[in-house]
Amino acid sequence: MDDFRKALLDLHRTLIAEERAGFERRAGQVNAAAFLRVLIEDEAYAWLRPLSALIVRIDDEEEDRAALLAEARALIRPDLTGTPFQTRYAGLIEQSPDVAYAHGAVKQALRYATSAWQEPSRSPALPAS
Repeated sequence: MDDFRKALLDLHRTLIAEERAGFERRAGQVNAAAFLRVLIEDEAYAWLRPLSALIVRIDDEEEDRAALLAEARALIRPDLTGTPFQTRYAGLIEQSPDVAYAHGAVKQALRYATSAWQEPSRSPALPAS
């Protein structure tokens, strides 16, 4: 789950960087604290909240891993007719190579986390000595 969480954090960071770049093209340059306030207060960025909440929940030991992985799988499915997150995410994947790369990394980490969770005794093969 650690690699999956890291991949989600990287994706989150990349999405925020893309949104900040777009905001600054429209409104002028702002510092990190000012943009954080925009992210929190402006409903135009509410679409990011499900991803932020998912990352926080991954840290909770009481959360059901299978449910979190299923939620993540559904959330990161780009869909122009889906949820606000999926719709904006699909557009950003098309617009930004950085977002597309981070999306691929999350999908790979999700596949690995899912297979590792389903087969807890499975461990990576050690190289032959």
